[in-house]
Amino acid sequence: MKKSIFLLAVSALFVISSQAQEISIASTDSYTACEGAIVDSGLSAGDYGANENQTITWCPEAPETVLNLYWVVFELDAASTITIYDGDDNTAPVVGTYSSDELQGEDIFSGATNASGCMTIEFVSGAGSSGNFGAYASCGYPCDRPFAIVNPSEQQPMLACLNEPVYLESLSSTVADGQNIVSWVWDLGDGTTDNTSGAIVNHAYTQPGLYVMNLQLTDDNDCQNNNVLDYQILVSTDPNFAGTSTNETICVGDELDLIGMIEGVLYTAEPSVDFGGGLFIPDDQGACFSSELTFTSFYAGAIVMDANADIINAFINFEHSYMGDLTITFTCPSGQSILVHQQGGGQTFLGVPIDDDTNLDPGVGWDYFWEPLATNGTWAENAQATLPSGSYESFQPFTNLNGCPLNGTWEVEVCDLWGSDNGFIFDCSLEFAPYLYPEAVSFTPTFGDDCDSTQWNGPSIVDDGPDCNVVTISPTNMGVETYTFTGINDFGCLYEQSHEVTVVGVLPAIFSASTQFCGSSVLLEVDLGDVDPGDCSFLWTWEQFGDVEILNDDITNDSLTITDLEITSDFTVSVSYDVPGGSDLTCVNDVSIRVETCEITIPNVFTPDNSGENDRWIVGGLAGFNNSKVQIFNRWGELVFSDLDFGTSAGWDPGEDGISEGVYYYILEINRLQGDVIVTDEEYPDSSNPFIDSNDGPVTRTGTITVFRDN
Repeated sequence: MKKSIFLLAVSALFVISSQAQEISIASTDSYTACEGAIVDSGLSAGDYGANENQTITWCPEAPETVLNLYWVVFELDAASTITIYDGDDNTAPVVGTYSSDELQGEDIFSGATNASGCMTIEFVSGAGSSGNFGAYASCGYPCDRPFAIVNPSEQQPMLACLNEPVYLESLSSTVADGQNIVSWVWDLGDGTTDNTSGAIVNHAYTQPGLYVMNLQLTDDNDCQNNNVLDYQILVSTDPNFAGTSTNETICVGDELDLIGMIEGVLYTAEPSVDFGGGLFIPDDQGACFSSELTFTSFYAGAIVMDANADIINAFINFEHSYMGDLTITFTCPSGQSILVHQQGGGQTFLGVPIDDDTNLDPGVGWDYFWEPLATNGTWAENAQATLPSGSYESFQPFTNLNGCPLNGTWEVEVCDLWGSDNGFIFDCSLEFAPYLYPEAVSFTPTFGDDCDSTQWNGPSIVDDGPDCNVVTISPTNMGVETYTFTGINDFGCLYEQSHEVTVVGVLPAIFSASTQFCGSSVLLEVDLGDVDPGDCSFLWTWEQFGDVEILNDDITNDSLTITDLEITSDFTVSVSYDVPGGSDLTCVNDVSIRVETCEITIPNVFTPDNSGENDRWIVGGLAGFNNSKVQIFNRWGELVFSDLDFGTSAGWDPGEDGISEGVYYYILEINRLQGDVIVTDEEYPDSSNPFIDSNDGPVTRTGTITVFRDN
């Protein structure tokens, strides 16, 4: 059979010009060829008769060793059978015995152990039998298509993040025994096709949305898968951080709540239904050709539940000069098929053909439909000079297609068994019920409320709050601090937004030459670092538990002079700083210092054993009395230690072996100029009544010290 393709305007059309060799099973008992058709004794135009017993052995042409018979027509009555033997006579192994329509649309090929590659076909009919059969012969194995499987352990749709690689693997895909996959063509759904990565591909999507990925496999028998994966990949939208804290300026030491808010953004897109990119007519198909319709955008995994409702019609725009020898079959991705026309109708025209085998120009195609609910009969039952355009019943019921996957490659196959006619198919399609098509695709990534989904990170967080979305910060140093609010959505995508906090103000400190009032004035001075005191205001306060006298009663300067202090007290200065730059921000920071009175404590026991505790004899409070003297004697009156300014020393350290345990005597001369001296002598248990000297001038105290060694 000779086939040609004609392009008219934007329509794809294909021509059927039938000149293939038909071999009647009754005409010869052997035949060798890699093309042609074996038909019954009635040839294409008639049926076989009663009580026939015919046998033919068909062999492939050298060097081919495999013969394939594709049974285009197989309509046997109940009393007729065909037995096929895998060899060059009827002693070879039996492939099978068939009747009725058992071989319709099936491939039967010679086995691997059949060295001849031949097959023997034996036909027997009964009394009163009639029917017809025909098979196309070709050499080589028919396609046992590979089956694409991608990421079998992943749930669909796959959730992905922008600009992050998506891992796709097809290692679990299946292929016919003895075949290998040699080509992987990945259609990644964003306009990218990858035919170099092989069975594993990593691909990053640069825009959010729904992407439908498909994979075409080819094995080394040049067979391709016809299952369409429609593997859905949802790529997360960028979130909305509206309501999250922005850059702020605060005073050092103050507290500030940072608020984090993040919401997923809705993605919506109308679905697209891809009906394929045109018609493909493969070469070397004898008198049959097939065209493909690819559907990719139904719901993933959707199937035909009830073909009588789910399928509106099957359509073909066709012209042909002899309807009686045609078979037309629609096949779904799972291999299920419906034969809509099975020969019959004789010389009925389809459309307006040019009934001249030497003229291959196309005629005029008419629209023909097959509908599940049509009741007006099949094509053959409506045969006349020209079959009117319109809708007809199918030869086989549409329920043959129940369970078919909607997504995938559907195939229409037209076979022409007559030796002198031609025709053109201009268009073909399948129409499905509208409710099968998906609604608009939409999704919104979500973020959890807990700390494992959203949180703040930064240097001065003092309280994370109950869910880490609202945190409290309290910076202790001036400068710029960066805080980052992060969120992880249910796609596993991490997003973050950084936030700068400028910390301003002053960090005042109080310095004094002495923090003990012993009759002489104590000067407290405020240090502001690099801040000009002229930009600040000051206010001194203290605890009012006794008499306090301040020089000139001035408590609003950056210094304070204490002229009298009765009880140890804490002095606090509050510094107010007007932040320059027009921010209208005033920072207030406090700092305190304790000023002790001249209360002296004289210990009566210590343990100089280098234990780190109580190793030295130190008179507490003596530091406020410069040039105070001490002398220490043993029991024999020998001087063992003396110091002319004992208050500023590190105390008496006799060393581990310097003196022995025992009782020692001290003379302490306190260099008091004026004011009270309060002395607590630990030698006396009633320390609630300390010695108080209110006179002016030096004060001398004496007593004993006991030295113990713990080891």
